[in-house]
Amino acid sequence: MQFRGIYLDLHNDYDCIRLAYKAAYIEFRLTFKRVNLATDANYGLVDLVFIDAVVETYLFVLDEAVYNEFKTIDLLYRGRFENGNELAEFDRSGRSLYYISFYSGIELKVFATALIVEF
Repeated sequence: MQFRGIYLDLHNDYDCIRLAYKAAYIEFRLTFKRVNLATDANYGLVDLVFIDAVVETYLFVLDEAVYNEFKTIDLLYRGRFENGNELAEFDRSGRSLYYISFYSGIELKVFATALIVEF
């Protein structure tokens, strides 16, 4: 992930340690902790904050492997979604759909008007 000229490798250099949805703020947050100390990025914690967020899908299967594999993010991208018979970029509220998946099989789909990174 490239942000403000800084490359963040959330897959290899960081572990996801928390998912939080705050209904009062309509905010969904993923918190990552740096585990690779050899990286150029000197941020111990990185938060991905989805603004005006609506969680469309939250798939979480509990088994022993989930704890060890949950921390590694596999995929994060903003994509199109089916709206009737067409592919759409935004919903009626101006939200985009973000697809998030982890190695463990956890999958999330979050509609949000913006994604910001906090250090």
